[in-house]
Amino acid sequence: MKDNLFTPTYFDSFHCLMGSCPDSCCKAGWEIPIDDETIEKLRAYPTLEIDRNIKSGTDGDVVLKTNHCGICPYLTHDGLCEMYLESGMMGDVCAKHPRFFEEYYTGDEIAFTEAGISVSCPEAARIVLSATKSDYDSLFDGQTEDELLNFLLSARAKAFDLTPMHLIAYGELLQEEIDFGTLELPDCELPDSEPIDLLSLCGFISEKTEILTSEWRELLENCEKGSHNHESQSLLCYLIFRFFLKAVNTEDILTECKLIVALYELCTLGDDFTETVRLVSKELEHNDFNLDLLRDFLADS
Repeated sequence: MKDNLFTPTYFDSFHCLMGSCPDSCCKAGWEIPIDDETIEKLRAYPTLEIDRNIKSGTDGDVVLKTNHCGICPYLTHDGLCEMYLESGMMGDVCAKHPRFFEEYYTGDEIAFTEAGISVSCPEAARIVLSATKSDYDSLFDGQTEDELLNFLLSARAKAFDLTPMHLIAYGELLQEEIDFGTLELPDCELPDSEPIDLLSLCGFISEKTEILTSEWRELLENCEKGSHNHESQSLLCYLIFRFFLKAVNTEDILTECKLIVALYELCTLGDDFTETVRLVSKELEHNDFNLDLLRDFLADS
């Protein structure tokens, strides 16, 4: 990989469906940040009226002004990007989505970077939910100068083989190792974890978090698992890849394991597994405020 960048093997198979996308990210209702460099270049294209179509976002970033339905002003009727068609460029966030990048440090230096594709996107979801555990064998598996990061990397490699029933119990044992500073992988049979209280979880999310869509609120209020069959290990591997190593910043691997299982359980709501996966991603995975609230709730449970 270039510049210490590591990805699942499916990463490069993603290609945007553009006008054929059944659920464009350009109308997801998110704030769409746009970087200053792109704004300055777009001012050379008067028909785009870039200054009329930007505003300050909730985090102080410059974002595009979406309409009352959350649709980007540059989305054309045939599902293409007027900004790109006119100028050949788009903002950095738009150009990368649904790709995400996580940098891991030792001191002030980047030890390595991992990248993936988010299941909020229909095409990315199709790819990720048909992946296997072996698709994650290409992730970073070396040693760094950070002892905790090395411990979590080794622990994650084993976590890919676990079921949701065992993952929280695994997190409890890992947390003991972190708390006592021993950092040795547990070598014992894992008991079944206590199941997530899905009803309480849905009630908390419905009452306390930001809700984007009525579809998501309806799933939370009904709080009923679907009868569908799905490739559960593909989803679990994705969530482990997405969240497990975040514990290097908090030293709280138990809460990250609870978060992974909670998101997994939420994805079983309703009868359309793939669409629920995408809703969970849109509503929680891409909202740091909601994720932090959910972590606090799980840490106390």
